Amino acid sequence: MAVERNPELAREIVQRGHEAAAHGHTWTPQFSMTPAEERAAYESNIHAIQKATGVRPVGFNAFWLRGTPKTLEILQDLGFLYHVDDVSRDEPFIVPVRGKPFVVVPYTLRNNDIVRFDAPALTWSGFLEELKAEFDVLYEESQRRRRLMSISTHDRIAGTPARVKALGEFIDYAQKHKGVTFMRKDEIARFALAQSNTPREM
Repeated sequence: MAVERNPELAREIVQRGHEAAAHGHTWTPQFSMTPAEERAAYESNIHAIQKATGVRPVGFNAFWLRGTPKTLEILQDLGFLYHVDDVSRDEPFIVPVRGKPFVVVPYTLRNNDIVRFDAPALTWSGFLEELKAEFDVLYEESQRRRRLMSISTHDRIAGTPARVKALGEFIDYAQKHKGVTFMRKDEIARFALAQSNTPREM
């Protein structure tokens, strides 16, 4: 609905090179829906994004990461490539959905601004130091296996000057490290599918 109300902004975001992923059409929790209602909600979500941006979404994030037993099958039917509603790993992996590969690009709740600024509260400098510490450990682990770091922000929370400053300083810090790359999640999903050593659940 935010895309429907602000199509020019949605279009501009995509034109800047960002991904238009789906996050549900309204804040109605998926787990309160029937399978038919869930499918219809995702179809509305796809239509709104495609109408505003000209791009069909291939990635999905459920309301508070809570899907249903049918969510992945519905997403697969609708042409989605990946979802993010899993916090179990620090690397992308593949799960089978009706015998076909479906990518998980894991979410990181501990790096979500809602969680870190509201409960428990962190200052911008505390958030910056925590992001750096998180990065340092994952970067060291990446010498032995693939690692992914995800940070989730919302304009109403992390869009303040001080918090934007913290994110900018973190990006500068990470970019100084050899071998680090910043990728859209759809790019990560396609990369994971193309690699023979991507972890796969049976």
